[in-house]
Amino acid sequence: MKRTITIDDLFRIKLLGSPQIAPDGSQVVFVYKWIDTEKNKYFANLWRVRFGEEPQPFTYGEWSDSQPRWSPDGKYVAFISNRQKPKSQIYVIPSDGGEARPITNLEEGSIAEFAWSPDGRKIAFIYRETAPEWREQARKERETKGLSNPPRILRRAYWRLDGDGAFVDQRYHLYVVDVFTGETKQLTSDPEFSEFSPTWSPDGNDIAFISNRHPDPDNHPSHDAIYIIPADGGELRKVDAPDGPKYALRWSPDGKSFAYIGNPYPDDPYPRNDHVWRVSVEGGDAVDLTAQLDNTVGVGTLTDVREFGGGAPLLWSADSQHLYFLVSERGGVYPYRVKVDGTHLDKLLDGDFEIADMSLATDEHRLALLKGDATHPHEIFLAERTGNTLSLTPLTAFNQPLLDEVALAHPEEFEVTADDGVAVHGWLLKPPDFDPTRKYPTILMIHGGPHAMYGRVFFHEFQLHAAQGYVVAYTNPRGSVGYGEAFARAIKGDWGNRDYHDLMTVADYLASLPFVDAERMGVAGGSYGGYMTNWIVGHTNRFKAAITDRSVVNLVSMAGVSDFPMIPNRYWQGNFWDEPQKLWERSPLAYAGRITTPLLIVHSEGDLRCPISEADQLFAALRRQGKEVIYIRYPAESSHGLSRSGPPDLRRHRLEQYLAWWARWL
Repeated sequence: MKRTITIDDLFRIKLLGSPQIAPDGSQVVFVYKWIDTEKNKYFANLWRVRFGEEPQPFTYGEWSDSQPRWSPDGKYVAFISNRQKPKSQIYVIPSDGGEARPITNLEEGSIAEFAWSPDGRKIAFIYRETAPEWREQARKERETKGLSNPPRILRRAYWRLDGDGAFVDQRYHLYVVDVFTGETKQLTSDPEFSEFSPTWSPDGNDIAFISNRHPDPDNHPSHDAIYIIPADGGELRKVDAPDGPKYALRWSPDGKSFAYIGNPYPDDPYPRNDHVWRVSVEGGDAVDLTAQLDNTVGVGTLTDVREFGGGAPLLWSADSQHLYFLVSERGGVYPYRVKVDGTHLDKLLDGDFEIADMSLATDEHRLALLKGDATHPHEIFLAERTGNTLSLTPLTAFNQPLLDEVALAHPEEFEVTADDGVAVHGWLLKPPDFDPTRKYPTILMIHGGPHAMYGRVFFHEFQLHAAQGYVVAYTNPRGSVGYGEAFARAIKGDWGNRDYHDLMTVADYLASLPFVDAERMGVAGGSYGGYMTNWIVGHTNRFKAAITDRSVVNLVSMAGVSDFPMIPNRYWQGNFWDEPQKLWERSPLAYAGRITTPLLIVHSEGDLRCPISEADQLFAALRRQGKEVIYIRYPAESSHGLSRSGPPDLRRHRLEQYLAWWARWL
């Protein structure tokens, strides 16, 4: 008989990613990530699987290997590794095995992405160095001498990033390295701008990239443009293309076009559906290839078994006639193919799952997919294309031993109608030993973002709660992606209105179910989900208890202290210094005097997205009123992504506190 899932099982889940199929379609290299609880660390190596054989390790060691990429001729795999920690380098390993060798000799810093040249002799990469005074050696020297860390002198609004830390004046720049000699050349160096998404011309003479070179990029952050530079350095040429956010730039194999993912709304980019665009290398004839789709291109699903989002693949066919990409729809993520003239847009797979990443063999008939669903963490699959359909073959089953042991809850979909007639979609998890004659305590989970979605993907935390005897409801209210752009934009600058009513409609539905104990309902969420939890308990006392995690509390303060300071009169009306009325009106802190629901506050000192001062304010307000509240303040080594990628011991502690809180109140 199977047992129920536990907290410990979180650390047994193997986290796979970045499936890269060989150009000849014969094998797949991928990232295999695991958690070592004794060392309290994550490690990642490359594995590979030849079709018809068992997966085998490709690299070894207790470090982090990531971003595998095949050379065009399939003879080598390049990847990024921190095995020289604190430095990261690009390594190359022969495809038939052997010792990986570093081809770069970089100082401490961050390598964002890289691309092979068409002849396989060079690699273009994007790198941001760490300022000398903040490198590990300089830190140790100060510590030895008893000196203080130096002050940071700030001139720009965008100087830090959650999970990344303070980079101040450092920016990402474009470099080229010779794979065989290691000779490295920096191609861009303007200290005001960063470069991303390098892609080579088919003849290897030029490299294109994306950069926001607006005179004031921090106050105009979505004015991305395409630039071309000679591969051996020289003057930039800007490509005439629609203004607006862009990523995943790809040069077509025939050399005539660029494809990218983005939208044409530089001053109102969020939330918008990102589409696939094609533009001539000469510029001027941009075509929205997915205009008929009312959903966003990319992975919008949230889970605790990977970081937010997955890959954002945009893949050219070898004949330059088709593009392959992923689309988020109703909690799932699915592969699509479109012809370059915008016709013949085809959905290649459908079902109760998500595809979080993919790659394409040269012949266009084989793809490697990263596929998961609500009862199966992601594994690697081979997809063979016949016409406009894909047939799947599993290539890995790393998590099957765990799945053979544990009894999981299988989600049941529901849909309710909000008071304005709009459908709200969600799922229920019942305890594995569910008895329809009983009434169960029930927890409504609210996702972050807000412009993301819950969906058809494994979520350990939800399964854990169901195993503890709770009915778990998770849903996608207004603001979520996957249900059309109007649905996502319905809460732009107006949180706590339409979304609140949607969630209360779901709460009404839950309370009406014969197996739900309406007197023992809880509500919880993180980030924007924490905001909504705070808002809910400030506007109703229908929930017996609540947990707010890494939450937004005071939009006025949040607008100035987040790693992305608010731009006035864009997403939100007004500003946070002399026009804060709208921000304060929609701030949960303004309604803290109404809160009577017992509240557990969870937050991390290292959170730069929703800084710790947000939680401090809510806790202080509730304690001064003598309300029932406990505040768990995690240390600086954790960040906004604690529940997904934080230190394993702190992830364990967090889950223990969740279960203890619910046990006490529900």
